Amino acid sequence: MNILYEIVTVIFLILDIVTLYFLGDQILSFKSPFWVIHFILAILFILFEKKIKENEGYDIFILLFPVLGFLMLIFEYILRFRMKFESNLEIDEGFEKYLESKEREIIVQRSLDLNLIGAYDILSVGSAKEKKDFLIGFETKNIKFKIEVLKKALWDEDIDVIHYAATEINKIDEGFQKRIEKYKKERNKDALCKEYFEYSVCGLLEGGVLEFYQIITLKLLRNKVHLTIDDLYMILVTYRNMENYEKCEEVIKKVMKRKDVSEKIINYIKQYYYEENKNDKLKEVEKWQESV
Repeated sequence: MNILYEIVTVIFLILDIVTLYFLGDQILSFKSPFWVIHFILAILFILFEKKIKENEGYDIFILLFPVLGFLMLIFEYILRFRMKFESNLEIDEGFEKYLESKEREIIVQRSLDLNLIGAYDILSVGSAKEKKDFLIGFETKNIKFKIEVLKKALWDEDIDVIHYAATEINKIDEGFQKRIEKYKKERNKDALCKEYFEYSVCGLLEGGVLEFYQIITLKLLRNKVHLTIDDLYMILVTYRNMENYEKCEEVIKKVMKRKDVSEKIINYIKQYYYEENKNDKLKEVEKWQESV
């Protein structure tokens, strides 16, 4: 990939964003200075693109869709770079299947990210009423996503928006605390371990408080007489969130000695090695998975 091409594309994107920011109110008029500047930027970029023979086929989008056209092109760069990198790896058939599944997972994650971006847009540029209406009607089964949006709302300038977001966060926190106390009284160790784990990974806790609950989670899990595969999964995730990679390897070795492994923990281990760029380890997991 031509690094100069990428840098120039980003520069033109920034210039287009600046133009949109200062002259965006004139976007509905094609005779406005906004479109004149945008077309000049787009044509200059297309000429540059032709000169270095990188014909990407996004000319019409760059001309007609301010900012979006450049974003689409950059997005294509990222995908193409990833594909080129992966094509240079000598990998077996199982590894290739895993990469394909990861691509599908990334597409799903991007759709979640777009929802998050949309939520952030409302909280960033919406009126006070729009923000409050959005938060009141905001429902999702993804608790981590909900907490992330509510935390964003805590930084709003409108006191009502802040108050509503804080109230909702407190409700979520109280829910976790009530369930924890309930399972303690019931001496339901399995449910208690799971609740502590969910509490520590939901994004609600930070800093020393998060570390405190992570330590409690690990202590409860390690003190169990018989560790289930789900217990090992929670231990692995917690160690990774704590960036204790040595312990992660110890847990993975224990998992690979088990016969009752679940697809969830196998996929998490593969994702772990994938994100840590440990392709040799990832291949080992693929081979082990075939033997399970």
